[in-house]
Amino acid sequence: METVLITGAARRVGSLIAEDLAARGCFVWIHYHMHEQEARELCDKIKNHGGQSDHIKADLTDISQIDGMLTEISESLHGRLTTLINNASVFQNGTLQTTDSLDWDKTINTNLRAVWYLSGRFANRFPGAKRILTIGDASAESYMPQHSVYALSKHALKFLTEQMANEFAPDIRVNLISPGLVLKSEYETQNTWDNRQRRTLLKNDEIVESILAGIRFLMQDPGMTGAELIIDNGFRFNAGKANIR
Repeated sequence: METVLITGAARRVGSLIAEDLAARGCFVWIHYHMHEQEARELCDKIKNHGGQSDHIKADLTDISQIDGMLTEISESLHGRLTTLINNASVFQNGTLQTTDSLDWDKTINTNLRAVWYLSGRFANRFPGAKRILTIGDASAESYMPQHSVYALSKHALKFLTEQMANEFAPDIRVNLISPGLVLKSEYETQNTWDNRQRRTLLKNDEIVESILAGIRFLMQDPGMTGAELIIDNGFRFNAGKANIR
C-alpha cells in the first residue's frame, strides 16, 4: 500500500487530492495547521467511503513542528511513507515595496523553505520513499505585482524541484505540478473570478479532474523526474494582462 503525506490537505485542492488517492487504495495522512475540524471531517468522509486516513497537525513555518510531525508519523502503524505531496501554500497580497518582513517570512517559509526542509527529511528518514510531488503555480512566471512574494516563492519551486531530483536520484522521483485557475478563492468576488476565467485559452470545466489525473500520472510514471507538469487551460499566457490574482 502507498502511504501518502499531503500538506495542507484539509481544504480545497489538497482535500480533493486526498479523497482521490484514498479512493485508489492509498493510506493518506492529512496534514493541517489551522483547520482541524475540516481535517477530521475529511478523515471521516474517507473512512466512510472505505478508505484509510489519519490527520496530523503542524505549523510548517516551524522546523521543530515539521520534525515532530515526521516523528509521530514514523512511530505510527502507518508510518512507512512512500509519497510526499507538498501542497500547503499561503497567498499573501503585497508588492515588493508594501510587503513587510512578517508577510515575507510567512510566505517564503511556508511555500518554499518548508518544501525544502520537509522533502529532505522525508528522503533521509523513510527507507520506502519513492516520490515527491510539489504543487506549484502555472502563473508564477507571469507579472504578479500585487502578489510578488508569492510569485517569487512559487517560481523558485521549479529550480528546487530540479535540484532535489538530482540529489535524491535514483531512489526518489521529484516532480512539480503547476495548476492554473482551479477553485475560486473565498476572498475574491464572482466577477473577479469570471474575469480571470475569460483569460484561459481552453474552456475546460473539468480542470479539477485534470489536476487529479496529473497527480495520478506522476504517482505511477517511472520515467519522469525534475519535471514540471502544467495544467492550467493556458491561463499563464494571459495571466499578466489581468493584473489581478
